[in-house]
Amino acid sequence: MSATPVLTPLKSAFQLSRTENNIELILPELLAAQLHVVIGGQSEQIDLFLVPSPNPERQCVTVAEDPAFLAGIAFPKLPVTGAQLVASIPPEIEIVILHGDGANYLTREQLAWFRRMLASNA
Repeated sequence: MSATPVLTPLKSAFQLSRTENNIELILPELLAAQLHVVIGGQSEQIDLFLVPSPNPERQCVTVAEDPAFLAGIAFPKLPVTGAQLVASIPPEIEIVILHGDGANYLTREQLAWFRRMLASNA
């Protein structure tokens, strides 16, 4: 069974951020998103499954809002919120979000910007 891509609030925020040239528009939807992250094992400690990011000199985690988009990946998936993911991944790790009909990519620089925004609002 294949999932049909839908325009979720997170995917819509990425589209709007490109139109408006404003990466900050993504943050509220990213934090609220219910995601599934690919992990490397089933131990008690979360072991992120890292793969080369679109920039081959970097690494990223792969996530999706719909777990069906991760069905072809033969590793366990863990449900997390976007806020949990941003708070828990190391600063050098990037994020690729699969949508079924494409993907969006958050660089470590963009994630660092988000973290600075969150820290200044705390």
